[in-house]
Amino acid sequence: MLSTGRQNKKTVKLNDGMESRYGYILIAPLLLLIVVFIFFPAFYSFAISLFYYNPFGHQIHFAGISNYAEVLHSSLFAISVLNVMYYTAVVVTLQTILAFSLAMLFNYRFRITRMSRALVFVPAITSPVALSIIFIWVFSRQGMVNYFLSMFGVQPINFFFSTTFAFPAIMAMNIFSTAPYFMVMYLAGLQAIPPHILEAASLDGIRSGWKRFRYIYAPMLSFTTFLVVVLGVIGSMQLFDQVFVITGGGPANSTYVPLIYIYNRAFLYFGTLGVSSAASFILFAVIMAVTLLQRRYLKELRWA
Repeated sequence: MLSTGRQNKKTVKLNDGMESRYGYILIAPLLLLIVVFIFFPAFYSFAISLFYYNPFGHQIHFAGISNYAEVLHSSLFAISVLNVMYYTAVVVTLQTILAFSLAMLFNYRFRITRMSRALVFVPAITSPVALSIIFIWVFSRQGMVNYFLSMFGVQPINFFFSTTFAFPAIMAMNIFSTAPYFMVMYLAGLQAIPPHILEAASLDGIRSGWKRFRYIYAPMLSFTTFLVVVLGVIGSMQLFDQVFVITGGGPANSTYVPLIYIYNRAFLYFGTLGVSSAASFILFAVIMAVTLLQRRYLKELRWA
């Protein structure tokens, strides 16, 4: 009996070992891709940030933290950070409100729910470049926005050539394209609320929209809200495609963001790849700090 028990344990250990090997074999290709395309470029970029590096002139020498000092003393980089902070505050707030509102709307069972959900979600899966080109026309002098404003006697506005309206127009475009993505997260959270909780709330007199929001939806969706805000902030601070396609950072640096600064230093000003890499890691540090602050202060979010 003892020998049989020992043999069974050995068999179980052997099977566990074989399963572990098969598991490592199956994930090896994905791990290789992650190492080659994520970890290696990150380490290589950090190494470049410590050097003056000109790949065209084959010049390289150790620079220490001077590249980081140059970025931190750059007024243009400071402007880009302020711009992206302003953009993030506006876009994340409005897209979160819009996403929750759309989720509440589509949580009801309309006959056209599936079709309407699909139509609303289309902008979230559209290429940012394609969407930018569409919105260039939408906000042009002959576009839909100016046509609508002309009905109220407003003169045509060159949105993307105005320091006042260029960034708000880009914000409107990104809120339009990202809110449906976060709507799906809120919709999943709403449909996960047990029906008996809503029934019990109705019996307790919590029937109005505001009371239900305050005492049921907001507390039970607090983690979803935390996730939506964190992902929204990370995505907003990495704004690039739309600005690059539409304004390139102009007019007068009114839409200049950190990734435009990083791109320009890397590809327009030859010989400053070290500065560009340093700016990338400074932006990474800023995003990490903001995310940790959100994790500390938003995870305990309570509405009731």
